[in-house]
Amino acid sequence: MKKIYQKIKDHPYTKIILKNKHFQKYEKWVLVILWAGAIFYLSSQPLAFFAAFDVWSWIIRKLAHMFEFGMLCFLIFRILKNIEKKHIYWDLFWAIIFTVLYAISDEYHQSFISQRVGTYKDVLIDSLGIILSAWIIYLHYHTHYKIKKFSLKLLKDIIFG
Repeated sequence: MKKIYQKIKDHPYTKIILKNKHFQKYEKWVLVILWAGAIFYLSSQPLAFFAAFDVWSWIIRKLAHMFEFGMLCFLIFRILKNIEKKHIYWDLFWAIIFTVLYAISDEYHQSFISQRVGTYKDVLIDSLGIILSAWIIYLHYHTHYKIKKFSLKLLKDIIFG
């Protein structure tokens, strides 16, 4: 896997794309659009596409729902935290709101697909993934901030006694 990653990383086209200022500016937006598009595409598939209906396949499908909407929340959060320097809680709040609204629209969209049904239970499952993602983001930033604050205090104590 490392060899493949290294080949991609060292490829001349990859270097050109990554150094492109337009790509850097819109990279996060492109990722959100691609991820939301993937969710939309998967929601457009009839249920027969997913074949098995046993308990394990149901659990795996619901965990996949949680993951895909949790990841969408994370990607939206990455955009929001760079728009304006404000408190992380507002960025998380709006990332959660936008992602839950997308989950609701996704279930509404599924209600028009053959062999699919849009339910509030699926919105709740998607929302659980969104909340878990937001919680992980919060823990990461909260821990990072505390460590940074502690390090600065320790450095200040060492320098100034």
